[in-house]
Amino acid sequence: MRTKVGFLGAGRIARALAGGLVRGEDSWELFASSRTREGGEAFRKVLPQARLYPEERNRDLVRESDIVFLCVKPQEALGVLRQIRPVTAGKWIVSVAAGVSLAAIVSEVDPSARVVRAMPNLPSLIGQGVIPYCLGSGWEAADREWAQRLLKRFGYAVELEERLFPLATALIGCGPAYFCAFLAPLLRFAAESGLRTAEARGMVLATVSGAAALLKQSEVDPLEVVQESRTPGGITNAALSVLEEEGWQETLRRALDAAWSRAKALEEEA
Repeated sequence: MRTKVGFLGAGRIARALAGGLVRGEDSWELFASSRTREGGEAFRKVLPQARLYPEERNRDLVRESDIVFLCVKPQEALGVLRQIRPVTAGKWIVSVAAGVSLAAIVSEVDPSARVVRAMPNLPSLIGQGVIPYCLGSGWEAADREWAQRLLKRFGYAVELEERLFPLATALIGCGPAYFCAFLAPLLRFAAESGLRTAEARGMVLATVSGAAALLKQSEVDPLEVVQESRTPGGITNAALSVLEEEGWQETLRRALDAAWSRAKALEEEA
């Protein structure tokens, strides 16, 4: 029997999560609601098997679904939950609305609903994301395992205490942007120095993914890699010395502190 999954919201994150569910499997029946015809059409283009509902029929979508993903904007989340509250008994509600706490979600749904708060980052689009999550009350062991297997379809799922979500946002949610901000100057330097774009992109991305694989498989400390690569008078040492003169580690720490502070503020505002 297929598991029925509904998406409240049909934007990019909903399309990505739905695509992750059906990747390589045909055991899901999908539903989605959208405020606009364009949003629904975009969802249907990616997932033609999905059944679409207008926003005003959100309750019908929830009635049909076993699992409901809340994929609306944070400022809309509680209003949507109030709309569907009468039909949430026994449902699994998975919220990916940034900054909206478990307590806020639980207060707006039936007491028998099982609530998950999750924070997929951008690589979840291709099933290689990092997904911190936390669970509301009432989850039995077997259901907890099933919830983790569900979220693992989008990448590396890790259960965290909710108080750590702002920190996870600063590190993991923002992490792909940090990486790409560092990558862009490397690619620009390569192009300006004579490498073709395709060559530069392929080599740089392979270098980065190889370094990540080395750390993952060997569990070596990153600083060990730096020290092994750095010899006095060497090329790597020349580059790293410039970065150190510019205080790049202190700058990065200030950036992380700023992201963490902003994430905590958003939690308080939600």
